[in-house]
Amino acid sequence: MKRVNDIICVFRIHLARLRAEAGPFLLAAFIFPSAMYLFTSAISGAAEQQTRLRFLAGSIVFSLSLTAISWLGYLLLENRFTGRLKLFATLPLAPSSYVFGILTFGVIQASLGISMLLLVTRLMGVRTQLSLAPLAATILLTMLCLCGLAVIIASCARSFSEGSLLTDSLGAGLVLVAPVYYSPAAMPRALRVVAEWLPTAFAARAVQTSLAGGHMIASDLAALGLMAVVTLSLGFRLMKWREE
Repeated sequence: MKRVNDIICVFRIHLARLRAEAGPFLLAAFIFPSAMYLFTSAISGAAEQQTRLRFLAGSIVFSLSLTAISWLGYLLLENRFTGRLKLFATLPLAPSSYVFGILTFGVIQASLGISMLLLVTRLMGVRTQLSLAPLAATILLTMLCLCGLAVIIASCARSFSEGSLLTDSLGAGLVLVAPVYYSPAAMPRALRVVAEWLPTAFAARAVQTSLAGGHMIASDLAALGLMAVVTLSLGFRLMKWREE
């Protein structure tokens, strides 16, 4: 029970900060992904439902990537380089409680951002046959995987500015380089070999299948789960809980 209470306390601390800093969260989780959906739809002239679902799935993954890496990564960097992490470390608080409190905060943020995206795109005429359980599983595993990357960056960055540049670049780059808004066939063959193994590529396929009412995403979920274990394990190992 103590571990659960610690996780809830870390979550509530960051939730209180969100109330005062809602603007950056809305930009990362909702406004930028919505703008990308409108942009890709406009330049493609897409009218087919399947194409619109691809763009919606891409925007959902874009929201997850910006929320997990750019926004949460920024918070982790701020905690480390402004001294907040030292305050957490002086408490009788395990490093895992701190990280899982952050993860809980991130998953709830992601759920809120995606709910807004689905509502707005429905008002725009996008119709889905949503499979809720597969979509929820995809969101959870994608957030765990990408948050693990954010922890790694926040732990290894030598300065706040270096870490901010890395989180911003990776948050957008993992979506723009992967076949998220376009099919893998449109990519150069050499790049395709790498891009199709990015976590955002697996997430986009699983999200699009879920939006279309499908359930055949076991292989994508397995890949995301394995990546989540690897990134979080490495993040825990590298995290400078009591930094000199």
